[in-house]
Amino acid sequence: MKNDNFKSFAALVLICITVAVLMGTVNYFTSPIIEKNEIEKITNTLLVVMPDGEGFEEVEFSSLPASVKQVYKEKSGGYVFKLVTSGYSSGLTIMCGINADGKVTGAECISSGETLGKEKTYGSVFNGCDGKSVSSIDTVSGATLTTKAYKNAVADALAAFDILTKEAAANE
Repeated sequence: MKNDNFKSFAALVLICITVAVLMGTVNYFTSPIIEKNEIEKITNTLLVVMPDGEGFEEVEFSSLPASVKQVYKEKSGGYVFKLVTSGYSSGLTIMCGINADGKVTGAECISSGETLGKEKTYGSVFNGCDGKSVSSIDTVSGATLTTKAYKNAVADALAAFDILTKEAAANE
């Protein structure tokens, strides 16, 4: 009886080790591909939200709204912000471009767990908005939480733009 228990235990350990080695091997080969695809996705989205932009460079920051996760400065003075917020569900990730004049050049949802899909087309309503006009954008009935979160994220991007441009002016 004890011998059968030992054999079962040994078989289970062997299976676990084999699966762990296989998963580690798959991760080793796929992680660089996944990382490359993520960088390519962000690069493509930078150009979607700021079509005339070029020379993007990631910027370090400290005192921006909590939803701002990454900032990219464009060589003519604009910024693109990666924002993560919660609408109906958590993980609503938005890229928002703002030109040197403080106007939204584009907003694009790059990932979400929302149910209705309104976040996929809602970003276009912000084109040309500034810090004052973003509050006048209507939320979408039936997707109130999602579109309100989207609107707040764009407002955070505009606030972050103001902070960064004031800091840049103070440093000159």
